Amino acid sequence: MRNFRNDRAGLSLLVAFLSLPLGCMPKPKPQPAGPPPPPPGDVLHYSGKADQKLAGKVSVRVEESNIGAKKPKVSAFQFGEEHTISEIKPDGSMHITGAFVNVETLGDTPREKKEGEVVARALQEVKIAFDMDPRGNITNFASPLSDEYDAKVVSRARLIAQWVYGADRGPLFDSGSIEVNKGWQVRSEVPIKSGDTTVGTKNWDIVFNYTKKEKGISYIELNGKVTGESQGTQLSGEVKGELRHDNRAGHLVYQDIDSNSAFRAGGNDKGGHIVHIHVTWESTADAPAPAAGADSNGILN
Repeated sequence: MRNFRNDRAGLSLLVAFLSLPLGCMPKPKPQPAGPPPPPPGDVLHYSGKADQKLAGKVSVRVEESNIGAKKPKVSAFQFGEEHTISEIKPDGSMHITGAFVNVETLGDTPREKKEGEVVARALQEVKIAFDMDPRGNITNFASPLSDEYDAKVVSRARLIAQWVYGADRGPLFDSGSIEVNKGWQVRSEVPIKSGDTTVGTKNWDIVFNYTKKEKGISYIELNGKVTGESQGTQLSGEVKGELRHDNRAGHLVYQDIDSNSAFRAGGNDKGGHIVHIHVTWESTADAPAPAAGADSNGILN
């Protein structure tokens, strides 16, 4: 009899428990959320260490002509390139100094080689400095030369230096993660300066495509256009090329860039001046010894 009463009491408690509203049921303790998975793809960016010394070999060909001319005037050079990351700033940007060594004049004719000698000497003497952020945007680009050189030689030396280092084109890389076979677009407005004075602007629109990845190297193709204006002269042009980026080291190991630009006074569609420039830069195995712990590959854009 006692057991029966106990069983009935237990049954009553069970029925009462099952009759409780769902909101009164005991709630499981929340489990701590783990870190979200990283986005797919690679974050392409520049990085380095202070006092890291890097080097590459460069080939440059510049062709100039008036629109409609049969044969352009050619100046061509090959040389070594050395640069040092002299400072890493709190935002991750780098201050870089560079120089060209062992400059050799090329050209299609003996006359072109002779005319290129003064530019070669200027390239040998120019000292380059600039700031570059992790996305590859270059600012504060400087390439001073002595008063020995006339304005045309100074302009040509600066043009070559700008294209070797990728100045005045805006950033290269997207701010996010990029998967192979996908791309990104960069639109940027870059001031045209005469000394410290802004005299115009260039507007770049470049599409980058991440074509493949092999042994930690990302292969990137680029195609873009530029328009601009400076003191009444209109600029229009195209750029295309290939970049190879070392993901682990955080810098380029190769670039091949080809650009065509047309300059027309007052928007005149019939006359004008054309400049075609082709630059190849490749990291060299015999780069100067890097600082302790630094990578020995090249960097560049």
